[in-house]
Amino acid sequence: MPKSCTTVLTLLATATLIVGCSGQPGTAAPASPAPPSSTGLRFGAPPVPAPLDPAPLEKDPCAAMTPAQVASLGAPLKNTVPKPDDPTGPSCGWRFVTPDAPASVSGAVFTGDPSHGGISGLYGQQQTGGLSKFQPFSVDGYPGVVYDAGTNTPAGGCAVAVGLRNDLSYTISVSLDALEHPFADGCELGKKVAGFVITYLQQGGH
Repeated sequence: MPKSCTTVLTLLATATLIVGCSGQPGTAAPASPAPPSSTGLRFGAPPVPAPLDPAPLEKDPCAAMTPAQVASLGAPLKNTVPKPDDPTGPSCGWRFVTPDAPASVSGAVFTGDPSHGGISGLYGQQQTGGLSKFQPFSVDGYPGVVYDAGTNTPAGGCAVAVGLRNDLSYTISVSLDALEHPFADGCELGKKVAGFVITYLQQGGH
């Protein structure tokens, strides 16, 4: 999959000195840390309702979708391309049989990238103007984001991330043949895949 790499940003908390209550004018109390966001996560990202173990995806990244689920995406499957040893984390590519141009869906769990930052990383990029598209969504209560860092994304292309833990997300890259139907909108298809992945992990990889 075209990997979507996020940059972990650091929040700088501003410390404010206040006058103490000791009765001695000019005595400063210890610096107070900046308050956390309402969610408790960096950049105001929503928390996951319950952390999911990515171990089944690490063991077999292409098991994230059943054959029936892959078929429901809209075109016959040509082959799968598993990459369990990808440096950033295990990934799988599902390639479809389309007559006009190549079409594929790729998914990756970034367990090998300590700088990934999960959904919070995308919220941080949005706050610093690093994304041209940023559309939050949720699936079964798990927070996700449709995002894009570019301005000339081809028709049928979309990047989607869904949180598995507060510090880890599963990232989906959709590259469709824009002339081929019955493919749905690339981003809606990515959300559908995100739902399959969440269900798979909720069931413990079964």
